[in-house]
Amino acid sequence: MRFTKVFLLLLSALPGACLDMPITQLAKNEGPVRIDAGDDADLGPASACSACLKAAEDPGPGCQTPFEVCKQDAKCSVIIDCAFERQCFQGSRRAFLACGLPCLQVGGVLTSDDPVLVIASNLFQCSANGACGNICFSSE
Repeated sequence: MRFTKVFLLLLSALPGACLDMPITQLAKNEGPVRIDAGDDADLGPASACSACLKAAEDPGPGCQTPFEVCKQDAKCSVIIDCAFERQCFQGSRRAFLACGLPCLQVGGVLTSDDPVLVIASNLFQCSANGACGNICFSSE
């Protein structure tokens, strides 16, 4: 009986010991994305989104790998440049699709099975649903 009381007392004290850990919460859009800002630097939403897309995934947030793959493909590079020119990234994710459709034509996409669509889709997934989502798009 005495053993049971001591065991229960120890058992009840253990969960409290785990609660003393310091916890730091970071917002989703906080991270080491840095823009080398000169006197005439544009620190608006498009620049923040562009910096996030170019930033490395590790430590993040960033979409560097799919962004670089896109920029190395002639069609995808035109599409992404067009999307920035049309300010498609500053709206909602849903509005991006309507805004970005003309960019597909500008980039020379003629069929739905064009391989560039896979490259562009990978970048969109990272920018919209991944690390850069809250930086590149407004809440819907």
